[in-house]
Amino acid sequence: MKKQNWYKLIYQFAIIGILTFMGFRLLFDKAYSPDFEAYCPFGGLQALGSYLTMDSLSCSMTSTQIMMGVVLFIGIVLFSRLFCGYICPLGTIGEWIGKLGEKLKVRLTPKGFIDYALRLLKYVLLFITFYFTLKSSELFCKKFDPYYAVASGFNADVVLLWALLAIVALVVGSMFIRLFWCRYLCPLGALSAIFKFSWWFLGIIAVYAVLLIVGLDIPYIYPLVVITAGGYILEVARMKKVWPDPVHITRNTDTCIDCGLCSETCPQGIDVASMKKVTHTDCTLCGDCLHACPEKDTLQINKRNMKWLPAVVLGALIILGVAAGTLFELPTIDQKWGTPEQIESAGVFEMSGLKNIKCFGSSTAFANQMRRVDGIYGVSTYVASHTVHILYDTTMYNDEKLQKMIFVPVKKVIEPVAKDVDSVVYYTLTIDKFFDPLDATYLQHLLDQKTEACGFQSDFACPVIVRIYFPAGKEPDRETLVEAIESKSLTFTSNGNEFHVKLPYRVITFEDQPATISKAEYASAMFVPTNSRFNGFSGYNNDVISRYVLTMGKNSSLKARYTYLISHLSNDKGVVAFETMLDSAGTELGVIHFVDTITVPENIFSAVNVDTLVFHYSDGRTGKLANPFNFPDPGIVK
Repeated sequence: MKKQNWYKLIYQFAIIGILTFMGFRLLFDKAYSPDFEAYCPFGGLQALGSYLTMDSLSCSMTSTQIMMGVVLFIGIVLFSRLFCGYICPLGTIGEWIGKLGEKLKVRLTPKGFIDYALRLLKYVLLFITFYFTLKSSELFCKKFDPYYAVASGFNADVVLLWALLAIVALVVGSMFIRLFWCRYLCPLGALSAIFKFSWWFLGIIAVYAVLLIVGLDIPYIYPLVVITAGGYILEVARMKKVWPDPVHITRNTDTCIDCGLCSETCPQGIDVASMKKVTHTDCTLCGDCLHACPEKDTLQINKRNMKWLPAVVLGALIILGVAAGTLFELPTIDQKWGTPEQIESAGVFEMSGLKNIKCFGSSTAFANQMRRVDGIYGVSTYVASHTVHILYDTTMYNDEKLQKMIFVPVKKVIEPVAKDVDSVVYYTLTIDKFFDPLDATYLQHLLDQKTEACGFQSDFACPVIVRIYFPAGKEPDRETLVEAIESKSLTFTSNGNEFHVKLPYRVITFEDQPATISKAEYASAMFVPTNSRFNGFSGYNNDVISRYVLTMGKNSSLKARYTYLISHLSNDKGVVAFETMLDSAGTELGVIHFVDTITVPENIFSAVNVDTLVFHYSDGRTGKLANPFNFPDPGIVK
């Protein structure tokens, strides 16, 4: 037991234990929403590269991940690849599986040309990962990373085949080949090796920066190629003599008894017993050899008895990274499209708590929406705090107008009102911390789970006005409704995925008495019409356009799929518009406008009842969907 390197084992068991706890808690605590990437240094470095090349952070990366990436670089340059040796869960699993392979006598350590050739793979993967991340501002490593695949439950970001191949390479490869994933496939391993040759990495970055400053427009792919290719060449050419290497293992040849235990114990297979200074590129300063050595003062760190140093330094670096990440927040996107004069005189509006600002994609969608508004000159988003900064014309807007512009009123039908119900009761409330469409989705699930509400709608105010509708006789008392809305957490399932969210809502005002309206008035209040024009609608006179009217019936519950039906109808060049409306009885009608000299009602009725809808994506691609609609009764031509 005295031979065990408890410094490293404590880190390894702690990391695996924390991840296991998070996984099991996720199974039993439905309100728990873990962030398995919260402190990912590799994701942070990719995000930093994306920020420097595209002025945007990748995915949902924040300053915390970036600072963890920065301290990873500092730790490697000043000490060694401590993350690989102590923390990385893939490295730990690969090491433990390798010990089993060693006991079974099936593990080998490639040498010479085979070893050099295999090491090229991780540099190719590093180049591909960074290239596509910088190109798209989306973390490409998510598509294949074994850790992310398992931790996320193989979510939509994961390419299943790639991830499964990576997992097989990690598990099976580590059994038969020493640290197969870490040495030959891990892109972070390649980047860590490049950081060991910091003079090379920093030199190329400095040259590239100077060339950009003097006005040369050089795509980032060129320094990326030079850095990765040079890193590989340096690794295989100077594998045993990395420089700089200020902290390393030293061997006292006077007291060494040549037992070979240090070489035998090294997880990386480094022949420590043949070196006076261990400056090998694979060394992670894990310290296993220090603890295996039976002779006092023979194996040391920089000729001193400091077996504790790597563990202490690593702990200090982690604390430094986390603390530094809380001191500032980089914008996920920072876009300005106004003239210099407009931006100089612009006001800055800030709003936090926008839950739909959660990643690069949602930030870009928000910025594109703002670009279409006169008097808006730029947008910055911060996903960690769900905050936006908007540059605006102070002569056109104030804070309230901007809030109203961002606000999207929502009408949500939770359950259809039963046929035997004649009237509907509604409460009017104002809710704090309730603003964007995602809040409306959460409220819909809350009301569905905890009340018998049939629907709700929101209107702009500060705080937002919300009207919640119930079938007459099924409305809850005031206290029950407030308790439901102010729930601290929510768990719900959507498209087969389970979500767990924390909720901040607080009811500010609550009208003392509920109001009652008729069922028809409720239907009219909640109705959201669909209106789509296509196939050159504006080019036809009303004289040649007829209306084919269908009763939507149960199809009205499929509003989210109306776009598929509309796209499918557009395949008939005689169909030029689709809209929905209510008749006097509150029944939803689908009105299809068609040119009677090009198509006939029979074609339209056949089109809406086919087995498969053929629709078109915005990029021109064609898709197919099993037709969810059913119109048993022919329509009426008007």
